[in-house]
Amino acid sequence: MPSSDPKKPLLKRQIGTNSIQAKLDSAGRITIPEEMAAAADIKNQAVLVGMIDKFEIWSPERHKAMEVMDSVLLQEALQMME
Repeated sequence: MPSSDPKKPLLKRQIGTNSIQAKLDSAGRITIPEEMAAAADIKNQAVLVGMIDKFEIWSPERHKAMEVMDSVLLQEALQMME
């Protein structure tokens, strides 16, 4: 998103407001805070998705739904790279 877009500060505020610093436990694991896990519908299992410079954590059900949406948009996104 270009810096000139007036919506950019709004998005940065929302992302920053809802972000946390995650710490590793003594075994090197990341613990997802309960309120974040509940908001993401993560219960017993999670899907970790690499995003080149970050990663996302999804509930398996929401990840499957996102994969369906991604497959629809993939061809358009690939054409933008040409």
